[in-house]
Amino acid sequence: MSPNKTVTRKWTLSELAKQVGGRAKGHAEKSVTHVDELRHASNDAICHCSASGQKKYLKDTSAGIVILPEGVDQDYDGDCIIAKNPRLAFAQIIDLLYSQSDRWQSGVDSSASIHPSAIIDESAKIEANVIIGCNVRIEKLVRIGAGTVVCDNVSIGKSTVIDFNVSIYSNCVIGSGCHISSGVVLGASGFSYENDGTQWRSIRNIGNVIIGDGVDIGACTTIDRGSIRSTVIENGVKIDNNVQIGHNVEIGSHSLIVGNVGIAGSVKIGKRCMLGGQVAVASHIDIVDDVTIQASSLVTKSISTSGTYSGSIPAREVSTWKRALAQLYKLNKINSTST
Repeated sequence: MSPNKTVTRKWTLSELAKQVGGRAKGHAEKSVTHVDELRHASNDAICHCSASGQKKYLKDTSAGIVILPEGVDQDYDGDCIIAKNPRLAFAQIIDLLYSQSDRWQSGVDSSASIHPSAIIDESAKIEANVIIGCNVRIEKLVRIGAGTVVCDNVSIGKSTVIDFNVSIYSNCVIGSGCHISSGVVLGASGFSYENDGTQWRSIRNIGNVIIGDGVDIGACTTIDRGSIRSTVIENGVKIDNNVQIGHNVEIGSHSLIVGNVGIAGSVKIGKRCMLGGQVAVASHIDIVDDVTIQASSLVTKSISTSGTYSGSIPAREVSTWKRALAQLYKLNKINSTST
């Protein structure tokens, strides 16, 4: 069952197609009120069919409007929108159909604890039990969810949304238009120790974390502060849930980091890189722009050439890894036959 949400108004086929830059096919005045999944949709819902595995549901769906890629509409006789990227068009339509006005209701909850030196724009929303330290600066249309702690000297850019129970340590800088999910910890001390001959001695980290504009950080992700200078996440980076990013890491703009990735300290990752789930990156490694690391890979050496890499023992360029794997399988077959 689709969750109950507040809909702003009905939208017609022609209106929606224009909004997403798609081509309308069918009854121009056909209207919908909500989004749903293709196989469960009712006649007043809009859906998308963007994966080959979804096509089987087209013949039986009751959806009022379906967003389809070019060519697939030939197999569908219902009302539809033809879009270059149906899933992206669907994302735009979700924003159109569902009101987010509650996000921007300004005001400070009476239970919030705010240091007198903090500067908070009057359009910001500060929810229950938030703690804000001294010299914090919060710009226009920021929302800070209940139970979040913002320590001293933090700066938060306009239209950034910080969900419930986030911890932001001192001196961190967060850009505009970011979304930081519940349980995120920004700026905790990194895993820095040195053995004095008898025990491990902690090395205090005195840097900070700098988050660019348009960065999304998933639930329970941790980004450690720099040891002396900064850990840097550049503009447009998208980070999934349960990711660990060590001290002094730099991640280039518009990179994508999937869940359960672990990045050790002092790693530098280029622009537009993608790290699949459970990738592990050893410390003091450089990765150039436009590199994809496939899921569960282990990266122990710097990568200086763009491309796709895979393998857990450790990562190599994907074609090299596949050839090596084929040889391993062939060797295993020979050994099995000879015994």
